Amino acid sequence: MWEAPSVRRTITTVDEASNWLIYRWPEAHLNDPARQAATAACLAALDGSGEAEAARAAFVTAAETAHILAD
Repeated sequence: MWEAPSVRRTITTVDEASNWLIYRWPEAHLNDPARQAATAACLAALDGSGEAEAARAAFVTAAETAHILAD
């Protein structure tokens, strides 16, 4: 689902982060290594083999790389 660049969202859970990474990430950045790492980190946190804090850090890095992290 496309949203205008000016729309801000607050992502508060690993589940929300993984949904954004998988279904709503900007198309131009789908192949970014940072997005791929964040997706893996979120899925690991969801299945219990990873930590939520690691998923958060990876998500922030991916959002910065895609230039979509709000100030």
